[in-house]
Amino acid sequence: MRYAADRRTIGLLAILTALFALQYLRVVTHPAALAATYVFVLVPLVAKHNHNHCRTFSTHRWNEAFALWLTVLTGMTTSGVITAHNRLHHGDNQQAGDFVRCSLVRFRRNWMNLTAFFFASAFEMWRRRPADLADWRATRPRLYRQAILERAVLALFVAALALLDWRMLLTVFAGPWLFGQWFLVTINLVQHQGCDPASSHNHSRNITGRAINWFLLNNGYHTVHHDFPGVHWSRLPDLHRARAAEVDPALNERSLVWCVARRFIAGEGWSGRRA
Repeated sequence: MRYAADRRTIGLLAILTALFALQYLRVVTHPAALAATYVFVLVPLVAKHNHNHCRTFSTHRWNEAFALWLTVLTGMTTSGVITAHNRLHHGDNQQAGDFVRCSLVRFRRNWMNLTAFFFASAFEMWRRRPADLADWRATRPRLYRQAILERAVLALFVAALALLDWRMLLTVFAGPWLFGQWFLVTINLVQHQGCDPASSHNHSRNITGRAINWFLLNNGYHTVHHDFPGVHWSRLPDLHRARAAEVDPALNERSLVWCVARRFIAGEGWSGRRA
């Protein structure tokens, strides 16, 4: 492990793995365990994001194995987000090439934008999905082999779970997986709507609460993540504090829930103009 802070990552992923296994095997059937799964499933999505920006381990074998673990925990290949996120979102933030640009939704009522954003973004990804596998096969053969392996492992994993107990597959795995993907895409609207992509400091919105950043591995410090995408997540709070004076204070929110309630339910800060 390259950074001691990733002990937290491994620990949280281990808890989710136990939640999946105990519920699928019907050892634990309490609704609270399923509710916890819907919360903890966000961790591997953030860990996958972090891992694709800054490798977790020092060796290829450990990184490849970790990518497989993240794949089965999220129901989506770890390499599958590299083009959409690392290359297009970071490289073309809020421009035509960005699959999660805020201008995909243009409703007057902001709660409708929040509701529709996942579907608009998913359609955009499907409509314009680049041929990344073909590109990787020619230019990045190791990544190509890893992507194929992740797809094969995920397909076998899902098939095995379906054969053994398809009802528990749908209840324990499919529901949290779908919720996680919805959150992963929709959070982009929270992080960028109303910001200035051309600004060097005000291109992103931050969630600065300690508890949520502890749990989601500092994913709330979005401005400095865009500024330093290759920096390990454990360094983001210090970088955020160092640049705090340069960022519009209105773009720093302590609570994700309160931010969503004010901006998307009450409509505060949204004029209804077509983006």
